[in-house]
Amino acid sequence: MANYFKRNERKAFVALLLATFATGLLGLYCVVFGWSNASKLIATSGLLCTVAGVVQLEVSGFFAKISGEYGDDKKYPYGPPSYITREIIYNPDTPFRSWSKGFAFFNTSVGFWLIVIGTFIQVGAVWV
Repeated sequence: MANYFKRNERKAFVALLLATFATGLLGLYCVVFGWSNASKLIATSGLLCTVAGVVQLEVSGFFAKISGEYGDDKKYPYGPPSYITREIIYNPDTPFRSWSKGFAFFNTSVGFWLIVIGTFIQVGAVWV
């Protein structure tokens, strides 16, 4: 999935940006004419803008730059210091717990996807 997103991340950014502007303009139009769904459209526009901003950070390489700085093999040629390694490994006798801890706390893309999914959940909540 990462390769598919990388191939289409710029298209996704442009689509999100266009959707942000379209819902924002439609929301302002509804405000001018006093329609009741104006607040929903403006809130949706704000949430889509948040997602577009996060996707833009991914497109620009911001997240890769941060993870590259702190995962530098030249700075730590034998891996991170032992106290960090103990945090990452946690307990080798419990592989599921070790995997889930590594996935939840040390995988840089998890936070990105949580922000994206959470924002789309908020969009759905606005329309309920």
